[in-house]
Amino acid sequence: MAGEQGQGMAERSGGATEEIATRPALLSARHAAAAEADRALVEVLAGAHAANVEGISRLDAIAAEIDTAVTNQAGLALDTAIGAREFQKFLIAKQQEISAVVSQARELDGATRAALDTLREHYTAPAG
Repeated sequence: MAGEQGQGMAERSGGATEEIATRPALLSARHAAAAEADRALVEVLAGAHAANVEGISRLDAIAAEIDTAVTNQAGLALDTAIGAREFQKFLIAKQQEISAVVSQARELDGATRAALDTLREHYTAPAG
């Protein structure tokens, strides 16, 4: 019976030794996965920020073009049918450009949200 107890202790001790031996590798793998998730998160956020800055810049440029056109109404001959029609075409083109910026922002939002949802798994996974 004493031999059986000694053997049981040795088996438990051996299992603990294996666990201790594999723990650094497990921790290293977790650390590497967390670091990769952090890098991906930075890329997603930086990309979203850059796209937002670009979109705002494009909208500012469109606003400036419209402001310039409104300021130069006399030079555009808006009091003539041809001038009014050309100004209408100009405004329609600017509205289409604005719509394109908004559509791209929506697409980016969906892609960013999907990427963040995927990354969330790395930050909410149990540490066990």
